[in-house]
Amino acid sequence: MAEAPGAAQADIETRIGKWLAANTGARPLTEGELQRYTAKGARCGWRLNVAILDQPTALDLVIDARFPRSRPRVALAEPPAFPSYPHVEEDGRLCIVEDSDELDHSQPLAIVKAVLGGAVEILEQGIAGTNPREFQSEFLSYWNPTAKGDLIRSLVDPCGDTRRVKLWRSKAGYFVAEDRAALNAWLTNRAGKGLPHGAECSSAQLLWFDQPLLPSEYPNTPDDVRALAARLGEPAAAALDVFLGLEQQDWVILLGAEADNGPCFAAVTIKPGKRHGRGGPKGTKGFRKGKAPPAVVVEQARHGVLARHRVERADPWWIHGRDGNADLTTLRISRVVMVGCGSLGSPIARLLAQAGVAEIDLIDPDRMELENTSRHALGANQNGLNKATALAQRLQRDFPHSRAAGHPSGWQKLAVERPEIFAQANLVVSTIGSWSHEAELNARQLETGHPATILYAWAEPHAAAGHAVLIGKIGGCLACGLSPTGEALFRAAEFAVPTLQREAACGNYFQPYGASEITAIASMAADLALDHLLGRADGGAYRIVSGREAAMARSSGAWTDDWRAATAGRPSATMVERSWRHDLACPVCAKSGR
Repeated sequence: MAEAPGAAQADIETRIGKWLAANTGARPLTEGELQRYTAKGARCGWRLNVAILDQPTALDLVIDARFPRSRPRVALAEPPAFPSYPHVEEDGRLCIVEDSDELDHSQPLAIVKAVLGGAVEILEQGIAGTNPREFQSEFLSYWNPTAKGDLIRSLVDPCGDTRRVKLWRSKAGYFVAEDRAALNAWLTNRAGKGLPHGAECSSAQLLWFDQPLLPSEYPNTPDDVRALAARLGEPAAAALDVFLGLEQQDWVILLGAEADNGPCFAAVTIKPGKRHGRGGPKGTKGFRKGKAPPAVVVEQARHGVLARHRVERADPWWIHGRDGNADLTTLRISRVVMVGCGSLGSPIARLLAQAGVAEIDLIDPDRMELENTSRHALGANQNGLNKATALAQRLQRDFPHSRAAGHPSGWQKLAVERPEIFAQANLVVSTIGSWSHEAELNARQLETGHPATILYAWAEPHAAAGHAVLIGKIGGCLACGLSPTGEALFRAAEFAVPTLQREAACGNYFQPYGASEITAIASMAADLALDHLLGRADGGAYRIVSGREAAMARSSGAWTDDWRAATAGRPSATMVERSWRHDLACPVCAKSGR
C-alpha cells in the first residue's frame, strides 16, 4: 500500500524497523554505532545479521532525514581491507543504486527491500570472486582512495604505447606532458607564465597496459613496478630500468590503460632510498651530481620509497567530452578566425573553444565598456581593455590546451599585415553587423577565390531572430541575399516603430536585447560553424532561429508572412534551414566574374 505523501518521518522509521526486525532480526544502532554515519547525515539505522554465501555478515542500514526522497545506505559493520570487493568503499559502504536510477518515493519499504537486495547481490559476487572485472572497469574508484601522494596533472595523450614523457615539478604540483613545448604552452596559457627560460624538464615514464590493474596488482615497492614493466615485455622492462638509471630527486611512473569506458591513468613516485650499511645499496654519495653510474642509480631506486598518486587528466580528449567526443580529432586541427568580438561574436567564440577548436584568432578594434557586460562573454574586470585581446586571454586561461590570439585592429589592416591568418583558416566567422565592413569582406572573398568559407551571423532588431549563413564556393555571395543597403531580404520579424535606441551622446545607438536572446542566436551560429568544420555543412547553408512570441509582443513586433510560411504557421521559438542561393542579377558576383 502506498504511503501518504505527508506520512510522518517517525512513522516511516517505525514501519521499517518493525519489518527489518521481523525479517532479518535487525536491531536499532546504538548512539555510538550511528556516530560512524552522522557525518553523512544519518538520522537512524539498524544492524542486520545476514548470511552471505553461508558467511555470517553484519550490515548496517541507515537513513537520513530526507528519506524516502534520499536513498538508504548499507555498509559492512566491520569493513574489510580496502579494496577487497567491487562496489565496497573504503569505509565499508556499498555502492548499490546508481545516482541515475530513480525510485518510487511513495514506497519507502519497497526502497529498503530493493537496496538490501542489491547489497546482498554485490557481496555474493564479491565473496565468490565472480566480478573482478568490475575492479578494472571502475579502476579509479579503487586506485584513488589508496593514492595518498600529491595530485599529478596529466596533459599526456591518452593512447599509444609505453614511452618517455616530460615532467615539470613546481610549487603547484607535478605536471606531465608529451613534450616540453606542450607543457610550456599549457602553463603559459593557464597562468600567464611558462617554464623558466632555459629550464630543463625532467622525464617521467609511462607504462601502457592493455587493461587496468587489479587491486592485487597495485604496486607497493619499486620492484613491483619493475615486475609490471616486465609483464609488458623486454623493451618496456629495459626502458624502465634506463629511466630508473637517471639521477633525479624522484622517479615518476604513469600507469595508463584502456578501461571499458575509456583511458585511465594512475601514477607512482619512487623517492631514492637512504644509503644503507654493508649489503645495502651504495647510493650516489661520492659521485658528482649526474655522474653516478646508471647501475648504481637503479639500485638506489630499487630500495626507494614508493607512493601512489591520483592523476587528474587535463588533456583535450578528457576536457571536451570525457573521451566520448568523436568530433574532437577534427576540431583539434581546426582553425577559426573571428571577426567581431561583441555581444554575438564573444559567445560564439567561447562555444567554439568549449567544443574543442584548437586555434581561434579574434579580431576587434573596440574596447570593452561597462555597458557591454550584460550581454558579453567578458565582464567588468575587462573594462577598458580591447575586446579581442581580453577575450583571447580569457579563452587561453580557461582552455590552456588550445590557442587563442587577440588582434586589436580592424580586419582590413590585419589582412594586409598578416594575410596568413586568413589564408590558414578553416573558417572565418563575421559578426560585425556593419554592411560597409562585411560588403568589403564579401568582395575580398570573391576576389581571392574563396580561400576560406565565411560564416556571417547577425541578429534582427530586439534579437527577435538570428541568422547564420555559410558563404563559400557553393551558393551565392553575401550580397545575393541582401538589399543594396545590407538589409536581409528574408526576415522573420517586422516592427512598426524604429528599433534603434540612442544614448545621451552624439551618434551612439544600440539595439535593445538581453543576454538570453543573443545567446540562443550564438548557439545556433556556433552549431553551424561546427557543422562546417566537421564536413556536415557547406557554402549556401542558411539557418534562422526565432525568439518567443511573448518577447515579440513586448517589442511591438510581428512575424512576417515569409517567416510564418517557412515555419508552417509555427513561428515562435523555432529554427528553419534554407539555402542561400546565387542571384544571377547580383552586381557583386557580376563584378567578380562569378
